[in-house]
Amino acid sequence: MTPEALYWYASIFGWMFFTGVGVPPVPEEAGILYAAGVYALHPEVKWWLAWPAVALGITAADVTLYGVGRWWGPRLFEYRWVQKVMSAERRARIEHRFGRHGIGILLLARFLPPLRTGVFLIAGATRYSFAKFLLADAIYGVVGVGIFFFGGTWVIGLIDQARHLLGHWAVYLVAVPVVLYAVYRYYRYLKARELKGPQPPVSVLQGPDGAVPEGQPATNPAAARAAEREAKAVLKD
Repeated sequence: MTPEALYWYASIFGWMFFTGVGVPPVPEEAGILYAAGVYALHPEVKWWLAWPAVALGITAADVTLYGVGRWWGPRLFEYRWVQKVMSAERRARIEHRFGRHGIGILLLARFLPPLRTGVFLIAGATRYSFAKFLLADAIYGVVGVGIFFFGGTWVIGLIDQARHLLGHWAVYLVAVPVVLYAVYRYYRYLKARELKGPQPPVSVLQGPDGAVPEGQPATNPAAARAAEREAKAVLKD
């Protein structure tokens, strides 16, 4: 392995690790496209090493966030800087669904930079199964990274061919903003989907979906007796 190739592999790992922990908060897809560009434009870089470098950088960042959450526990979310990353409302909504959809939430969260950091902290703070946590990373490392890496390699290869045909670097000046805009629109689409998720219950008297139908009272009388029994049981203990 040449020093130049080693430098490129290290840069791929570093990009994925630092953006994975939220510094800076950019979509992971941008880092994968960077790795694809390095592979497409530098013959000394091999795909079977660049791809694992991406996956390892992502996993290292995720495990770091998980470890921070597990070490500090729920009190971590009392800090202002954490609340800026993960509001109390959003945290409640995620925790409400984490038990049944943990792996799905972990996979969806990585597409949203601000949400991604908070979700992995929550996974550690709630002591979510570390084995399942690594399973979610493995699924994305194989399937998600593979799709974006080789898809990005193909797109960048086409752009480079166009540059050779036209004989001008201006092709990149046009193509790069277009690709970045496409990633941005993709990010906005996924964020809109996440915000449409069901809200967490405000109280035990509210419906299970946490939403109050328009024109209906904010409480659910049908659930009052069950809540009363639960309260009495707590008081007896």
